Amino acid sequence: MRLKPTINPDVSQRDVKKSVMSNVRDISVRAGGANAVKRFRRGASRSARVFFRQAYASLSQFTRYLHRKQFALATSRLVTRDPTVFFCCPDFDQPAGGVRVIYRHVDILNSAGIRAFVMHRKQGFRCSWFENVTPIVAQARVQIEPRDVIVIPETEADLLSVLPVGLRYVIFNQNSHLTWTQIDSESGALYTSDPDLAAVITVSTHNEEMLRYAFNGCPVRRIRLSVDPVLFYPSEDERPRRLTYMPRRGRSEAAQVIAMLRGRGVFDRWDLQALDGLPHSGVAQQLRTSRIFLAFTGQEGFGLPAAEAMACGNYVIGNHGFGGREFFNEDFSVPIESGDVVGFARAVEEAIRMETQDHGWCERKGRQAASFISSTYGLDQEREDVIRTYVEILNGSRQASC
Repeated sequence: MRLKPTINPDVSQRDVKKSVMSNVRDISVRAGGANAVKRFRRGASRSARVFFRQAYASLSQFTRYLHRKQFALATSRLVTRDPTVFFCCPDFDQPAGGVRVIYRHVDILNSAGIRAFVMHRKQGFRCSWFENVTPIVAQARVQIEPRDVIVIPETEADLLSVLPVGLRYVIFNQNSHLTWTQIDSESGALYTSDPDLAAVITVSTHNEEMLRYAFNGCPVRRIRLSVDPVLFYPSEDERPRRLTYMPRRGRSEAAQVIAMLRGRGVFDRWDLQALDGLPHSGVAQQLRTSRIFLAFTGQEGFGLPAAEAMACGNYVIGNHGFGGREFFNEDFSVPIESGDVVGFARAVEEAIRMETQDHGWCERKGRQAASFISSTYGLDQEREDVIRTYVEILNGSRQASC
């Protein structure tokens, strides 16, 4: 038997949190009236906070249990078509780089004559935050044949426990720091010795090193990601004095850095633009108008936002999240140690000072960054890696190679 846990795509994290918060408030009212509610909202009630965390954890585990119970794949012993690669993908229609990568890999495989689908839970579901005509199939309509392969993201790894025995699987681990969110430390066989494991695919040098260290004998294969040159490229237009950042990443550090810089008057003649709630094309458009991008993040598998900002000609300052260390070159960016908000603020102030003294300084650095990204993370490299890797997998190869 294989082991694991995940999230019911029919129940969003926000819905779960609202439900639990509502229950906690009801309990608080019965226990102490309106004042108890106020204390809870202010975070003064430690017992309420503990209750919330426990209730939320229990509810999350229950939704994951339901998700696994509902994840059933029909199988057939007959071979009636070419081998097919099914990429399991969450029904999550918000900007997420990992989901976009799954769609792109399915497109690459189909363009090479290899049958592949994105497999969603809900009938008719398709991500709409980026343009695509990627082949989609609902889980209920899938019938697995003996030569097929299923690709499971690291965040859905608990589904491995309910896969039919004999179905070859790939773990697509795009962020090694999320490896143990749905499995425990004793489930190493899923990454090493399970006879149905075809490969573990990852997207950065850091991920590869971490997985090899954590799982001795893990059949890891590194695929180079690409940054879409149709969307992310340096504009020839004059750029305003603008900095951009993504507020959903590293909120606490971002708030501190921005507050310090505002207090020192660093942004007095600059526009600071938060990129939030935008479609993929909208993010690219904004990045082409900024001179400096601030990367607030913790632990990244690769760090696409920073790479995309570089591709658009931004001078990037911030955290590489370990996964992005391979492209945070000090010739055209400033890597900041995670948590060093003072160092972060000083680097931003210094970049603005340099740009003020030498107009075009940021543009020259940004051009260097864009050239590096386009030559290192191009579509041709990714296409070559994806096709070679899945051809070998479908042919039965299981060697641990990059």
